[in-house]
Amino acid sequence: MNKVSLIVITDGRKEYITQTINGLKLVTDYPFFEKIIVNDSGDTSYHQFLTDNFSDFKIVSHNQRKGLAGAVQTAWSSYSPETEYIFHLEEDFLFLEKPQIDLMISLLKNNSYLIQMALVRNPVSHAEASVGGFVFQHLAAYVQRDGFFEHTKFFTLNPSVYPVSTAQIGWPNLIREPEADFTAKVLSLNEDYRFGFWGDIYDPPRVFHIGHKRTSQWRL
Repeated sequence: MNKVSLIVITDGRKEYITQTINGLKLVTDYPFFEKIIVNDSGDTSYHQFLTDNFSDFKIVSHNQRKGLAGAVQTAWSSYSPETEYIFHLEEDFLFLEKPQIDLMISLLKNNSYLIQMALVRNPVSHAEASVGGFVFQHLAAYVQRDGFFEHTKFFTLNPSVYPVSTAQIGWPNLIREPEADFTAKVLSLNEDYRFGFWGDIYDPPRVFHIGHKRTSQWRL
C-alpha cells in the first residue's frame, strides 16, 4: 500500500477548512498514512479550534504569520520520513467526486517525469468561465495522455498528489506569484519535467474552489 500523507494548509478560515475536511471525508475513506494541518494564522485560538475539531490530524501551527511560502516550507518539513506521496490541499476546496488517489499515484509511478497529478478546479473568474475553464485559456499548452494531460505552465497548490521527491526540491522563499517561482525552479532542474492533471482535458471540474476571500498577509 502507498504511504500517503494528507497535508492541509490553512490561514485561519474556520468555515472553509471545516467544509473542506468534512467534504473530503464524505467522498473517501482513503487510509492516509498520516494527516497534517499546517496552520499559518498565527492565532492561538484558531490552533485550539483545529485541535478541538480535527483530533485525527497532527496540527503544526506558526506562532506568527509566515505567509504562503512559509506554510509550504513547514508542510514539506513536517511529514514522516516514511511518507512516499503527499495528497495536498488548501483549506478552501470541495470535492465533486471521490479522488482516485491510488490511480493518480500509478500514473506518477509510470511517468516519472511528472512532478504532480492535480485535480481540475472550477472556473474562478469571468475570463476562465467565458471559455469553459482555465485549461481552455491556453488549450494548446496541454497534451492529452492516457489517463491524464500534461503541461509546463505551472505547479499548483490546488488539490493534487505528488511524490516526496517533489517536496524535496524545496519551496522558494520569495514568491512573485503563488506557484510561479517553484515552477521555474522545477524546470530549471530538468526541462523535461511536466505537471499533470488527472483525466481528460474535456472532463468537468473535479473540485470546487470556495475560498473567494483570503485573509490578510497570506502571501508574505
